[in-house]
Amino acid sequence: MSFQVLCSKITCGNFQFSGVHEVRIRKSIHSINDTATIILPSIAKYIPKNSTSTTTTNTSSLPDFQAGSPIQIDLGYNNDLNSEFTGFIKRTGTGMPFTIECEGYVRELRQNVNISGDFRKKPTSAAKLLALAVQGTDISVVCPVDFPITGVKLTKFNGVQICDLIKEVSLGALTIFFITPKTLWCGLVYLAFAGNNNPFSNEGEQVNYRIGFNCPMQRGLEEHDNSEPIQVIIKGKSAAGKLLHAESKENKALNKKVHLSSQIADSATMGKFAQEKEYMTNYVGYQGTITGFLVPYAYPGLNVNIINKFRPDLNGVYLSEAMEVSYGVKGARRTMHIGPKANWINSATN
Repeated sequence: MSFQVLCSKITCGNFQFSGVHEVRIRKSIHSINDTATIILPSIAKYIPKNSTSTTTTNTSSLPDFQAGSPIQIDLGYNNDLNSEFTGFIKRTGTGMPFTIECEGYVRELRQNVNISGDFRKKPTSAAKLLALAVQGTDISVVCPVDFPITGVKLTKFNGVQICDLIKEVSLGALTIFFITPKTLWCGLVYLAFAGNNNPFSNEGEQVNYRIGFNCPMQRGLEEHDNSEPIQVIIKGKSAAGKLLHAESKENKALNKKVHLSSQIADSATMGKFAQEKEYMTNYVGYQGTITGFLVPYAYPGLNVNIINKFRPDLNGVYLSEAMEVSYGVKGARRTMHIGPKANWINSATN
């Protein structure tokens, strides 16, 4: 029987360390803001560069622990490490122990300022606006669902505000998040997953969670309630004055959600957004969390295969929507937020 010994490697600027009280990491497909918090002893011993002797210092005085310093967090067992977070220091605390708050590459989006453009007479698109949002940064864009946008004027926007604008124009249907530390993804999640196509993962890529084996008994999961399905209706008007109308497939639903839009340029796009918003509510699957260890390695957007011998009817592949990692002197856990199940489309949505 092999022992699993927790280990870490945290690199901040030119400084590398492993002794921490606690590390907390949060990522989600529903947010462009990946975050991490590192809690360190207030007094630390370290060996300065080009020296062989140990120096004692106030941790907060180390020059690498400054806002904007790049940071990399790798965690694992028995020196087998996985990259859990890449980003920058956002701020540091003044209390004891010493706290470092970190953010992902949303920092570069926020600092990309003074973006202006008038697209009220000539339509632009989601991909073109995202290209403006990341211009001059280290960030690349993947936008599998592009669509024309009308009536937009940017006046000294930053990259985050442009992402917020695109989501607002899509009526909240589009998902925008960092699929990798430096890759911004924009597209429709539930519509793809409903067709048994994970838009993020390679074919066959998944993580297996066996309840009571590699994760404890779960009390954070519950079946998603879709007993009161909705139909989504979107109405609008094109730039030429033509009335636009689209409905999701659930036409027998008693609950109708009507949205108005003046910036989506065509009915086909409206139809995709209406269906995405319907699937966000009507899906079959879980809601809540499943908690395991650092292994198996998992992240938001990955297929999660849940095996539950106590409820075999709930076995299946689900979409992971968010992740939280806690690591420290009390151990390490990975908590995954679970969403829709593959093959969940039923007769009500056909």
